[in-house]
Amino acid sequence: MRSATSARRIAFAPAVSLPVQTNERIPKMFLALSDCFEVIPIPLSKFNKSVYDQHVNKLARYLLFLIDEFITFKNCLVLSKRHGASLIFAENAYVSLAGGLSARILHLPLVWDNHGNIKIFAESLGKSRFFTSANVILERLLERLATSIFVVSRVDRDGYEELGFDMEKFKVIPICADTKAVDRNLLEKREARRKLSIPEDQKVVLFFGTLTYYPNLEAARYIVRELSPAVKKELDNVHIYIAGGGSYPDPLPDNVHHLGFVPFDPDLCIWLSVADICIAPLWKGVGVLTKVIDMLSAKKPTVLTPLCLKGIPELAHGENCLVGEDRERFSGEVVRLLSDVELQKRIGTNGRHLIDESYSWDVVGKRVCDILDSIMDTGGD
Repeated sequence: MRSATSARRIAFAPAVSLPVQTNERIPKMFLALSDCFEVIPIPLSKFNKSVYDQHVNKLARYLLFLIDEFITFKNCLVLSKRHGASLIFAENAYVSLAGGLSARILHLPLVWDNHGNIKIFAESLGKSRFFTSANVILERLLERLATSIFVVSRVDRDGYEELGFDMEKFKVIPICADTKAVDRNLLEKREARRKLSIPEDQKVVLFFGTLTYYPNLEAARYIVRELSPAVKKELDNVHIYIAGGGSYPDPLPDNVHHLGFVPFDPDLCIWLSVADICIAPLWKGVGVLTKVIDMLSAKKPTVLTPLCLKGIPELAHGENCLVGEDRERFSGEVVRLLSDVELQKRIGTNGRHLIDESYSWDVVGKRVCDILDSIMDTGGD
């Protein structure tokens, strides 16, 4: 990728904590842009975490949201002007609102990096009609403020087309893997098992995702209540490990282990090295799942739900993954994959090939930089 130049500066909201210990989209996008441009990080307010903390009183969170939004807007406006930004790049809708208003005042182009179609997301999680309508109104405003809008999948793009958004502004920029970081941190399986004290004869199944996000918590409940007893009935010495922040509310069976938060670089990669297979039993959600990209990038044979395929159309059952069409068939595919080492090798190899072709930051990062260069060349017109 090109080296960063001082000629063009991009204001990036929100600021990212360094060093990056996760493979999530925001920090990886920050690093990708830093390879091409001088990036100005825009900090959020100290109230930001409280705004989205469900344990905080709802009225208080609404008031804190207004304060947080104003401070983010002020930071973006002041820092973009002070450092001579040529473009504002904002993540998520609420941050993008502050970035978009700043961009309008400063006559700068705005790129809104959208992480999932709000209508699809709201319907998937059973959100109220008011929630959906209010957020669609917000996103219509963002459409007017933005020069370009990135979405993570064609499904999301098609959803916005159905809502009547301006498709000329939309570009599909998928969730990607940092394959260099993955390759740097992966270990030979035997070495990784020694490091983590995992017996060599134990079959290891890995799932990861923060349990404070409801679809991940629902997946963990499925693992505990349905998958683990179904697998135990068919195979001996299979243990399922769940990596992710938050807590599981009930006691765990002896073949399921919650590891808590595991930083991606390098710890999660070591757990990926240990795993025989990975699973993503997600039944609700939207967009491309970062966890699936990470699993495939580590060359892990993976069992997915149909939801996971919506954001990655190249996934194909029996080729680069296995798909459990429902809860019962999902457990059957897990047993099948654990029982067939040759199938594991073929699925894992094909999965990594897909990442290298279409879902690697080495490939997509260059495309993003080219798009931003083009926007700045034309001044956003």
